[in-house]
Amino acid sequence: MQKLFRYTFVLTMVTMTTKIFSQTTLPKHNPNLPFISAKKNIWTGNPLLKGKYVNIEFPHNIGFKDVMKWKRMKNPYEAFKKTDTTKIKIFEGSEKVITDTADGIFWLGHATFLIRLGGKTFITDPVFGKVSGIMKRESVLPISLDKLPKIDYLLVSHDHRDHCDKMSLKYLAKKNPKMKYFSGLEMDKVLSGFMKGNEGQTAGWYQQYTLENHVFKLWFLPTRHWCKRGLTDENIRLWGAFVLEIDGLIIYFGGDSGYGSHYKETAELFPKIDIAILGIGAFEPEWFMESNHSSPAKAYQSFQDLKAKYMVPMHYGTFDLADEPVCLPGQLLSDIAVKNEMTQQVLIPMLGQNILEMIKK
Repeated sequence: MQKLFRYTFVLTMVTMTTKIFSQTTLPKHNPNLPFISAKKNIWTGNPLLKGKYVNIEFPHNIGFKDVMKWKRMKNPYEAFKKTDTTKIKIFEGSEKVITDTADGIFWLGHATFLIRLGGKTFITDPVFGKVSGIMKRESVLPISLDKLPKIDYLLVSHDHRDHCDKMSLKYLAKKNPKMKYFSGLEMDKVLSGFMKGNEGQTAGWYQQYTLENHVFKLWFLPTRHWCKRGLTDENIRLWGAFVLEIDGLIIYFGGDSGYGSHYKETAELFPKIDIAILGIGAFEPEWFMESNHSSPAKAYQSFQDLKAKYMVPMHYGTFDLADEPVCLPGQLLSDIAVKNEMTQQVLIPMLGQNILEMIKK
């Protein structure tokens, strides 16, 4: 049954209908936001193809036939997954650590991070339970929702349901009516429906969000991915990554992405990234997944391209989205770090562990 749910989830996200949703009026950028200074004279906004957003370097060409090919293939991990009981460990006393007032970066599972710096609290791609009631959660949330601290700002990288979850967003909005959100172009059409009353901004690639204070800076950057929530809305909303500069730290939150030259370009635009948060899971089979997600090896290469001081993995251990066992990516990345003598730079946190404290050690 779980395998059926996984395929149902993927089928929902990929192109699987001949009906074309045509929207030729998509904005190429937000005219109220500035471009990164290094790009302002050479970048006029996001490229469009037949009225839809596209990747700069690689077209997204995975379709229904590819999904069916994947479904018919034998999964080499199938037998192992039936007996595998490996779970992401929870940091002892995680709830107390997270509710403390000390600065911290905490992994809550999948692509959800709580970031508390400079007197502000951010949350990324919040998913607190199942994926829209379809796919069960493999990891335990390391904090009771009623103990979740007040959230000032929400970052949503794209519209896929394992990153943009209706019930989680509605819960956050109810608890945090003054919370502001940041996302990509056209994402307000989705987010405003889930969070009635919460203000936000949407940006094109290479744009900087306008803030009412100077506590932090925030930019939206390219990734190699796509968007889709239904049958006919592929790529009418923009996906991307965030760069957050706050309290002397520069944090790269990579959302979902296959490997590409955008990592080296990001390093040129932001040459002093401290922490790169990168997805390492849902990568098998690579012929199918590499246009959307990165394997641990490709994610490590992305970390090298970014020239960041530290790497923090995400997007594994929580939802069974691909062929590999959900916790395998973490082990593979650990092996890569040992092989390259980078165990002090590649930080693999437990759920609820303060990543800043790992750096201090």
